[in-house]
Amino acid sequence: MKIFLNAGHGGSDPGAVSKNGLKEKDVTKKICDILAMILHKRGHFVIQYQEQRSYLEITKEENKSGVDLFISVHCNSFSVDSAHGVETLYYPTSIKGKKLAESVQKELLVKTGLFNRGCKMRRDLHVLNATKAPAVLVECAFISNPTEEKLLKSNPELFAQGIADGIENYVTI
Repeated sequence: MKIFLNAGHGGSDPGAVSKNGLKEKDVTKKICDILAMILHKRGHFVIQYQEQRSYLEITKEENKSGVDLFISVHCNSFSVDSAHGVETLYYPTSIKGKKLAESVQKELLVKTGLFNRGCKMRRDLHVLNATKAPAVLVECAFISNPTEEKLLKSNPELFAQGIADGIENYVTI
């Protein structure tokens, strides 16, 4: 299978930044690097792409790549640092996107033990509504939550493994 991995944010856009200065773009890049290694070892062809100037370039690259799946990896953030958990987003009319989201969400919960915020439909996200392949956007954890920030920083492989296992389970559905 050919899989497009998008580490959320990049270039001059750090994404969310924790109180301790941890940048979302750095966390998502680390998770995607580990995820790519896992998927390669499982025999998948992986394209990695992190935005440099604009989020519009991401879907442009995906659309010309001919991939089977699109995974965008992010960290959630909220003004109240007690917000917590994992959620996976998909485009409302994408049946395959919903199945992929459910599979990834399930495995992320198994690997991380974090709170289940569920799978949610999002019509307004460019990386979900402008891709050709079935697409999900994974909000791995809250970088604004001190406990989850530590997990994101010290154990990115848990998130990568959960996403990889979710992809594998989706493929076998």
